[in-house]
Amino acid sequence: MSNNAGRFPTEDGKRNIYYEKVVPFLNKPTNITKFGIETVILGVLNTAFGLWGPNFKLLNDATTCTSSVVHLKDSLIVRIEETLNTIFGDISNSVLTEDDRDILQIFERLPASAAVISEIGPGLSFDSLGHLWAKIHFINTATPLSKAAPRENFIHMEYFKGEFGLALASIPFANGTMISKSSHHFTFTEAEVGKTMYVRCFYQIKSGERSPASNIISFQIS
Repeated sequence: MSNNAGRFPTEDGKRNIYYEKVVPFLNKPTNITKFGIETVILGVLNTAFGLWGPNFKLLNDATTCTSSVVHLKDSLIVRIEETLNTIFGDISNSVLTEDDRDILQIFERLPASAAVISEIGPGLSFDSLGHLWAKIHFINTATPLSKAAPRENFIHMEYFKGEFGLALASIPFANGTMISKSSHHFTFTEAEVGKTMYVRCFYQIKSGERSPASNIISFQIS
């Protein structure tokens, strides 16, 4: 047992690249033996990874990206990354090379953090809009005059581009990304002009725990 854990990407596209590199690497017979990976644990990882690829394609097609696709993506992320950390935590430091650490993005766990997830969600406001761009602001609703997020909390933002007037409960939010600033600047393409942009966010801490969601804002891309 070691104190190792993975430093996983927070953007879906980069996460996909990471999974496609790491899972086949762990499945190499030499690495299964070297790292002492249990067959059952590897099976759990491979089953989840087998679902990830087809679902990721659906996620990135506006005609197939439904709320169920997004929900499956979120559950697969938890399953894959929890399983990876189980594998990483069982790898002895004595067998890990620097190349292994670089490929797997394994790092020593830091001491337990005192971070506590916010009990209330962040606020979200529209700032400005121009041709092929828009700007939004994140607000700490507990301290509206301050731009600072609660201690060791970060903004996890998600958005969706689609038709005007969608029922808020049915919007298949995706494209999750971590934000460390109090505002965000979007850029768009000519092909997206006329679509409606829907945005929401949460507070999140390093453990992955999230606050309640923010309000949802929407605007037309011009």
